[in-house]
Amino acid sequence: MASSRRWRTPGFAIVLWVAMLGAVPARAAQVYHSDEQALALAFPDATRTARRTLVLDDPARAKLAERLGYATRDRVVVLHEAYRGDVLAGRALVLEEIGKTLPFRFLVAIRPDGRVDQVLLLAYREPRGFEIEREAFRAQYSGKALGDPIRRGQDIRNVTGATLSVDSLSRGVRRALALAEIAAASAPDAATAQTGG
Repeated sequence: MASSRRWRTPGFAIVLWVAMLGAVPARAAQVYHSDEQALALAFPDATRTARRTLVLDDPARAKLAERLGYATRDRVVVLHEAYRGDVLAGRALVLEEIGKTLPFRFLVAIRPDGRVDQVLLLAYREPRGFEIEREAFRAQYSGKALGDPIRRGQDIRNVTGATLSVDSLSRGVRRALALAEIAAASAPDAATAQTGG
């Protein structure tokens, strides 16, 4: 009789509920692509790639803040440029943004005309919000330019349960476009270039 009463007490039910929650494993950090794999996926027809390290001086950082509407911590940026022969096929940046509490890593491939070609998620560490990796979601960034809002509720659809990640990725895509614009305007000899395979 005492044991059947114990099942009806609110305290026991709470303890049981908490114990059951603890038994559900948290989603582990997911690595989708290495930087090299993502670059190969972004530019499958490239005959060569070049890596430029851009050091942003104060005027460049001011221009970046003006384009984005907020200041960033970007001071040194690695830009990947892909070529077919001697023709520029596109640029890519690998960046990080914060999801809810942890950073996630992504690549933004940008066409020579300054529009997004594609976005690839490289690594995601949060237990929620990983839905932004789905191709159907990422495809909506294709064709976006810096003049577009690139904001949830305007030209980017939300994903239930991933609102913070949607906002962070959208902010990161705009940041990549602004950085690529600054890089395109900079003289190649002002950057340290390394040619890769």
